[in-house]
Amino acid sequence: MARGLTSEGAVTGDFIQQMSDGDALQGLPILLTGSADVINPHVSGNYIIKTAGVDAMTLKAPTVGVDDNLSIAIFSDTLFAHTLTATSLLANGTALKTTATWPAFRGAGIILRAFNGVWHFLNNTAVTLS
Repeated sequence: MARGLTSEGAVTGDFIQQMSDGDALQGLPILLTGSADVINPHVSGNYIIKTAGVDAMTLKAPTVGVDDNLSIAIFSDTLFAHTLTATSLLANGTALKTTATWPAFRGAGIILRAFNGVWHFLNNTAVTLS
């Protein structure tokens, strides 16, 4: 069984969603297996790329005020170089970036937090921005 918050026992689905909204790593992994996965910008998620090839992911803008503090974690468990396109939405302390590119190594990934209509980088493991 995968580790993370589950609705077994007294823990409810609402509680799990509230916990994972602020820390995506608290939620169970969501496996990405497509070649052009679309990440939902309005729901926190703990994504693991398992695509048998390159995954060209996309992520739209979070809604100002409504989605503030949602978090998304995306890590690769493959030996392929993946990309995430979020046109002028990736904030890392410089000008807003559009593309995040994963190296062809397992364990590379990012953690993003929504705030004021953009995605702030909280953690970056070997992913480059452009």
